[in-house]
Amino acid sequence: MHKPASPQVHNPATQLAGEPTKPLTVKYTTHLPAAMVKQVKRTAVEREVKDYQVVTEALRHYFAQQGTAA
Repeated sequence: MHKPASPQVHNPATQLAGEPTKPLTVKYTTHLPAAMVKQVKRTAVEREVKDYQVVTEALRHYFAQQGTAA
């Protein structure tokens, strides 16, 4: 029997008192060309960050250019 995947959401209620709060994050999957994925991973390694941070920065830049900042 196949169970549908549930979205993985950061739950702020599980934080310890006094910890700084982080913005709500949701795991999201999409399809990208293989060359683009390779470029994202290469950039992440070069900058010593996670690949999702590279994608987040790129999307923030894109939305800012469109005038629809997230």
